[in-house]
Amino acid sequence: MLFRCAASVGVIASLTTYSPAVEIFSRYFGVGALLVLVYLLSTALIQRLYQDSDTLSNILKYINHLDALLLGCFVTFIDFSLLPTGIFFVMVQYRALTIGGAKCWMQDNLAFACGILLVCVFRLPTVNVELSQHVNSVALIVLALYFCIFGYLSFSRNKAFLEKQAEMEKEQVRLKMLNYQFSKYLSPNLRKTIEQGREVKLSTQRKRLVVFFSDIVGFSEMADEMNESALTSLINNYLTEMSKITLEYGGTIDKFIGDAIMVFFGDPTTKGPKEDCIACVSMALAMRRKSIELQARWKNDGLLKPLQIRMGISTGFCTVGNFGTETRLDYTLLGSEVNLASRLETSAQAGEILVSQSTHELIKDVIMCEDRGTVEVKGFKSPIKAFAAVDFRKNLGKNRSFVDFTTNGFSLIMDAEKVANYDRTKVLTTLHEAMRHFHPKDPSP
Repeated sequence: MLFRCAASVGVIASLTTYSPAVEIFSRYFGVGALLVLVYLLSTALIQRLYQDSDTLSNILKYINHLDALLLGCFVTFIDFSLLPTGIFFVMVQYRALTIGGAKCWMQDNLAFACGILLVCVFRLPTVNVELSQHVNSVALIVLALYFCIFGYLSFSRNKAFLEKQAEMEKEQVRLKMLNYQFSKYLSPNLRKTIEQGREVKLSTQRKRLVVFFSDIVGFSEMADEMNESALTSLINNYLTEMSKITLEYGGTIDKFIGDAIMVFFGDPTTKGPKEDCIACVSMALAMRRKSIELQARWKNDGLLKPLQIRMGISTGFCTVGNFGTETRLDYTLLGSEVNLASRLETSAQAGEILVSQSTHELIKDVIMCEDRGTVEVKGFKSPIKAFAAVDFRKNLGKNRSFVDFTTNGFSLIMDAEKVANYDRTKVLTTLHEAMRHFHPKDPSP
């Protein structure tokens, strides 16, 4: 609009150069000025009518081309009067480049040339190179005002843009903090999938998964004997350590149910049925070792009652996906394998990992399991064959890397694979010092 106003003033001033014999308030000048003002008013009304429309940008583009066309007609009509023609030409170039880039520049120049040709069809112009001090002064003032006002508006827009950018950066920081808070309620595997663009909607799919359940034996009775702060600290510490192990082995945490944990493998990513089973049972073995470490630590903190966990694992097809409503979704599993894993967990002894037969078939060459016979499971017509995971086969026998032995007055928990080289001397020194109590005359260090 600024360009159109400046061009209109320039056109009205330039009309006086067309014929020196024409007075400024003649009929010819009045008609020309009236047409310019009507065009200016018409374009302003069109912009106002379509200001909330999606087609406004297209309408403005065509109006800009029409501006260039009419200016091309006008400079030809005034016989290419030197200074007005140069000013209008420069204004068209500047406006086109600042609002539309190279494409708009080419289109506006084409429209400007079309305007020249349109007038040339009806009359051949006589090139006028005379300079009128009065008219040229007005044209120069119009050009200077146009660039000054346009520069100020550009500065104002840039300032508003920088302020908006600062607000958006603050909002981005706020959204990141909110995202961090919300992410605590989602499994990291599921959160990564959503961040990668996976659509969140009510949908499910059938997949072969490995389902895991665990809980602390006798936790309810233990909770009744502890104060609130100690209980909160214990359960949060326990769940934190178990969650770290879950993420280490690539499991997806479905939910925490008090002291119970539900985890599954095979979604949203899978390494294949066998690898998923081995990863899940490996996680369970690591959890059992960690629970023994935690038990020793809590015993030093005054928790005398032993804390042991039991676990159940099953493998099979489940329905996995978003269940709930459009406003509240829960990404979880449904199916008989979920029920079986839960029942195996409740049937397990303290410290035991019960796995289904389908799970055993996939892990038996890597992990040693003991046959536990059959388990009566509610919802299943026939008893289910169960196996107890003992340890990795490589850890059994003389070369075993994990040792767990506890008796009255003595406790030893060792995972040789996790002992750093710089700590091995300290471990050996401690073992030798312990041996002196049984062999006081042993001179070895």
